[in-house]
Amino acid sequence: MKRITFSAAFLVAALTLSVSVTAQEKAAAKKAHVFGKTVSGELQKCGATEYEALLQKKNDKRATTQEFEQWLAPKVEAVRAQRLAGFMQKSTNNVVTIPVVVHVVHNGDALGTNENIADAQVLSQITVLNQDFRRMLNTPGYNTNPVGGDMEIEFCLAQQDPNGIATTGIIRHNLGSADGWDMESLETVLKPQTQWDPEKYLNIWVVDHIYEFFGEVLGYAQFPTASGLDGLDGPGLAIEAETDGVVIGHQYFGSSAIYPAGTYNPESGKDEGRTATHEVGHFFGLRHIWGDGDCTVDDFCTDTPVSSNANAGCNQGTDTCPASPGMDMIENYMDYTDDTCQNIFTQDQKDRMVAVLANSPRRVSLITSPGCTLGIVPELDGALQIQSLNSTCSSSFEPQLILKNNGSTALTSAVINYNIDGGEEGTYTWEGNLATNAQATITLPTVTVEAGTHDFTATIANVNGIADEVAENNTAEDNFLVAQSFDTTQIIVTVMTDDYGDETIWALLDSNEEPLVSNIDLDDPFGSEYYGDNQLYTQTIEVENNQCYIFAILDLAEDGICCEYGEGYYTVTTADGQVIAEGGQFTDMEMTPFGVNTTMGTNNPAKGLNAIKLYPNPANSILNISIPDSSSLPEAYAIYNNLGQLVGKGKVTSSTMGIDISGYANGMYFIKINKADATQTLQFVKQ
Repeated sequence: MKRITFSAAFLVAALTLSVSVTAQEKAAAKKAHVFGKTVSGELQKCGATEYEALLQKKNDKRATTQEFEQWLAPKVEAVRAQRLAGFMQKSTNNVVTIPVVVHVVHNGDALGTNENIADAQVLSQITVLNQDFRRMLNTPGYNTNPVGGDMEIEFCLAQQDPNGIATTGIIRHNLGSADGWDMESLETVLKPQTQWDPEKYLNIWVVDHIYEFFGEVLGYAQFPTASGLDGLDGPGLAIEAETDGVVIGHQYFGSSAIYPAGTYNPESGKDEGRTATHEVGHFFGLRHIWGDGDCTVDDFCTDTPVSSNANAGCNQGTDTCPASPGMDMIENYMDYTDDTCQNIFTQDQKDRMVAVLANSPRRVSLITSPGCTLGIVPELDGALQIQSLNSTCSSSFEPQLILKNNGSTALTSAVINYNIDGGEEGTYTWEGNLATNAQATITLPTVTVEAGTHDFTATIANVNGIADEVAENNTAEDNFLVAQSFDTTQIIVTVMTDDYGDETIWALLDSNEEPLVSNIDLDDPFGSEYYGDNQLYTQTIEVENNQCYIFAILDLAEDGICCEYGEGYYTVTTADGQVIAEGGQFTDMEMTPFGVNTTMGTNNPAKGLNAIKLYPNPANSILNISIPDSSSLPEAYAIYNNLGQLVGKGKVTSSTMGIDISGYANGMYFIKINKADATQTLQFVKQ
């Protein structure tokens, strides 16, 4: 699975100004992590509330908080009435077991190193969940509080995958050079491509770091969905199903007390596994104990005293709402206090969980999931994954695959067929000795492709000379990008801002996604001079030969720079006018990778177009095209405005020809000149 966004390079503005923000607030709310730079060291304990706001923004059919509580309230009351009437006495028959699949998302680090956490760290987290949700005696999850409750929910690492094949429940995904994740990339890229059936499994993704505009997030969960409400069904709910689950930063997953050798952040006070307990509480419908409001807002549980805000540390005797009865329940898992301070879910919180488990889509089905039953262990089962494809600017590379033995018999050979874009197949034969659950990295022969986006597919044809017993995991496929290279020593960045120029940040990144040049000081973004409104800016940047770059532009308000709030646009060109990137209509960000190669051969079909010139530029009525090599004229031209709309076209009839642009509106335009399979795009200004 390949990340198609460079979220490590900069953070998408997914939640910045997403709810009820004024224009003045827009100008002040800068990102805390942009273009690889962390501005704020703030550590946000939970992003579930902000994530819920994002879901409601993206899906207008999703129930609001008020609608959800109206739907849930009578169901909770029914559960409470049954409990008080004695119909829900503690019994092993009431205990439900939830299958969990843990997706460990890593950057190629060795097993047990950094974000590629060890199996033992994962197992320690499952242990903590069971201790906390079962109020287990003689563990940190036990309490003697009279309102404390045994949630009667247990968790197991999945024993069978969606195809019924035996599994450990720990799935590892190597995503290359990732360096932290933003919420948008997690939601649009990672989750949909890796998730197991959310009706049968609780999916937990453990990732390097999670960043949002307010800093780093320890974790977040998708709140349950209401069902049966008029008008709340539709495509949006199907999309939500693709992202259902919990995401947690690797340093806050697992218990340092149970598995001390793991990777944790003890300074955070969140190294004993209670981040997962907190987020799974959200997953089952619990809210923060302060209700994400002040003393007038509650969490819909009467046995958790009201609080005015989140608590930190472990300050016993805290009372942030003295006019209301009871001290703040800082020991509740749904507060932000240190892990060592927390040890309680209450009876009312249990009633909410029971009601959600009995009624909410993708929660009720977990109770009857077969995921905790041991699956089939095949004799011969080779599984294929993609380790890596190419660097962004390299057209020749050696694809790398991972062959894993999921069967009970050692693998001694595997025949693998592979192709690019459905073209001619190559065949590779691997030989070795791969024991059960072991894996090997396979490097295929060098392939060469042209610039553009391509699809790569590899399939196991047979193992040990016969057919593989499990076909579902025999194929690995992904897309990859080979960026276009340009013959230049300089690039020119032109930005026309919209009505909110200080929302625009751009940067030129190197091949490691580190910023080289930006319109602000990324080491001191809060002290930087931002762009003004409705102004044209131009900057020339020296670039090096045989290098790969990424041009990235970010809008803090997620509405691009054109066209609702002004006619902004941007272009990135070579010194002689070739267009590398251009646009204006986008949401949060756009990025364009490109290469620099000043020694491209003359057999490059675009080479003959590089000498074409436009004059005068800017032009008022006539734009002249000059083609030095008159022996081989291009065939045609097309003119586009800065929105990408075609406004003119024609044939190239001579080495010097004029085009009437007197009827065009003033502004930036692009002329694309075609010759055989090659094109050259130049920019000009009509004034």
